[in-house]
Amino acid sequence: GTAAREAVPVLEGALKDKDPGVRFAAGAALAKLGLPGEGLPVLIAALKDESAGRQGTAARLLGEVGPPAKAAIPAIMELLKDDEGSVRMYAAEALGKIGPAAKEAVPALIDALNSGGEYLPCPAAQALGRIGPAAKAAVPALREALKDEKARVREAAAQALGEIGPAAKEAIPALRKALSDEYVREAAAEALKKIQTAAAPRAAGTTQPGGKQ
Repeated sequence: GTAAREAVPVLEGALKDKDPGVRFAAGAALAKLGLPGEGLPVLIAALKDESAGRQGTAARLLGEVGPPAKAAIPAIMELLKDDEGSVRMYAAEALGKIGPAAKEAVPALIDALNSGGEYLPCPAAQALGRIGPAAKAAVPALREALKDEKARVREAAAQALGEIGPAAKEAIPALRKALSDEYVREAAAEALKKIQTAAAPRAAGTTQPGGKQ
């Protein structure tokens, strides 16, 4: 609204404040207004902050910015190895929201998927799916993730393979096998439809449209 537009010059001025906390708050506010602009360098710098909370918030906000935050990708990738679990999660989610522009992060996301941690593999798989066909190199790792002990990881892997599309055709046998997994059945059927663009495979023929979760 009008008030938000009027606040922009004030916020841009605050980006030059001596206090790093003020600069960060201004950059965050501009990002929330959908006008990251000059605030991007402040948010990128915050990815290296000593505060895990500020790092995670910066990653989350940069993810909301989307593709225009491409310059932040190398710094966000570093956070995939952070000691703090929440920071690693926010980093993976941010890379996914940046989308295909984050294709350089595919190897790092594959490592995150294979990390076996409690929380990181699922957002890593989701991020690879959002990167789409450019994440083709992740197909073998995603295929293996269909056998993960956690249902949410198996489901995220199936969905990601579907988003990668025909380039994930080598995963078709594994996805067909996943049709017998009650937690992954719908996601696997939907993925098979997307990969086999000509027609839905016979095994997935009974799945109702819109089965994707």
